[in-house]
Amino acid sequence: MHTRFVSIALALILACAPLHASAQTPPSVNVPNHCTASDNNGVPHAYTGQFLGICALVAAKEQGAVNDYELIYDNSFGFYLQSLNGITPSATQYWALYKNSAFSSDGLSSMTLVEGDLLTFQLTDWTDNSIIGAPVAFTVSLIVNTPSAPSSATGASSLTLHAPFDVPLALAFLEKAQLADGSFDSPLLSDWIAVAFGGGGAGDAKNKLAQYVVANPPSLQNITDYERHVMALQALGINPYSTSDILATSTNYIAPIVNAFDGTQTGDASLVNDDIFAIFPLMHAGYSTDDDIIRKTIAFIVSKQLANGSWEESVDMTAAAIQALSLVRELPGASSAITSAANYLHTQEKADGSFGNSFSTSWALQAIAVLSDSQIDWSNGYNTPQYYLATLQQTDGGIEPASDDINKRLWATAYAIPAIRGVTWDGLLSTFAKPLPAATSTPFVATSTPTTATSTAEFSAPSTSPASPPDPPLFVEEETPQIPLPAATTSLLAAPAVNQTASAASAGGGLLRNIWRSITFFFSRLF
Repeated sequence: MHTRFVSIALALILACAPLHASAQTPPSVNVPNHCTASDNNGVPHAYTGQFLGICALVAAKEQGAVNDYELIYDNSFGFYLQSLNGITPSATQYWALYKNSAFSSDGLSSMTLVEGDLLTFQLTDWTDNSIIGAPVAFTVSLIVNTPSAPSSATGASSLTLHAPFDVPLALAFLEKAQLADGSFDSPLLSDWIAVAFGGGGAGDAKNKLAQYVVANPPSLQNITDYERHVMALQALGINPYSTSDILATSTNYIAPIVNAFDGTQTGDASLVNDDIFAIFPLMHAGYSTDDDIIRKTIAFIVSKQLANGSWEESVDMTAAAIQALSLVRELPGASSAITSAANYLHTQEKADGSFGNSFSTSWALQAIAVLSDSQIDWSNGYNTPQYYLATLQQTDGGIEPASDDINKRLWATAYAIPAIRGVTWDGLLSTFAKPLPAATSTPFVATSTPTTATSTAEFSAPSTSPASPPDPPLFVEEETPQIPLPAATTSLLAAPAVNQTASAASAGGGLLRNIWRSITFFFSRLF
């Protein structure tokens, strides 16, 4: 028998220690009388006609009461928790299940519920029945019949809620719109759909898109175009540097972002979106808080926060900034800025659980995923941001009305998928190391290269030619100003050859003598 089943069996025999109540008020969850839960192998199991613990757990994730879970299914025992909120029990631990503070002899698949029930999950060590950490709990605030269920069901309410958001159906909607070459209608759509595919589940559609973007480098002009495209590459597992990797680009897409840093901020000093979106690709391209470009760009972002906690009075920009700052909480001002930004988002949530539209709601949900209060503090009755997005999902899997422009629907759906999953951009991107400077492989030659070249040796100017600028990463009507690369970039990259020529000319007839002295000095150091 599986060791976890042994653990559960022993736990049922042992006298259970009293459950310590959480100091926080548990969130409320509306439980439907139907649900589909998938095990860790992706096999779905459908339940209908009863209000069960498993349906409560599924609804809790959809409505934001828990962040994530992983289930294992056994034909005899039904579902049990493999992990909850990212915590997987050790060999001697299990997630104990309580209903109304009493240890439950029923599992999730057989536990029946009524309104007002309190479900609690407590990580427990079965060897001594000790509890580990704080419990995860939520209350059943509403029992909801589906239209097909009998109206006389016990404890049922007359209210009918929308079905939870269906992520596999949303991914299928995107895949259906994929062109034969693997791309989508525009570079912008291809990039954002690539980010959505980074969360998994897209299968062959993701592979086709990855092959397309490697074989067809886009024409990029704005810094935000480079930032968005690098995020897409990293989400697809493609190295954004020009390397010999199997999945790598022929262009160094990191160089334009780095070269746009002026010593204080990245890109246009009058904008902050190009600074915020520089953080994600750079932090996954070998840069860290030890680098000036990260520290100073973060300081610039913090300095642009308004008194009400927002950036540019925008939910979208504020949500993006929260995600960026969450990666560098140790830097000055980052944590307090996140707190102020979260307070601003609270003021912007509507009665229907949205933040005004699906685009803003999706980005807000990703920001909420990094906040400590994300499980309990973002619901208005049964209206949550997740529920709002679920009401916008159509039968074809896409977001927004079926009569809307297809590209708008694809864009909105690509935003919604990671939001519903509670996955941030940081969680979707693969990480790649900085390539070693070319000079490290030829140390003797490097001694004659001016030191000014070493700081730029790993970068090259973009080889792409400007085209009509794609839309900025935000869903806004205004046009993002074009941000040309600093003029100094080209001259810096050309400097080594010019300086080396000048050095040789000034040496005159003493060139051979100087070379001979260098050689003899080099070998004298070896011995």
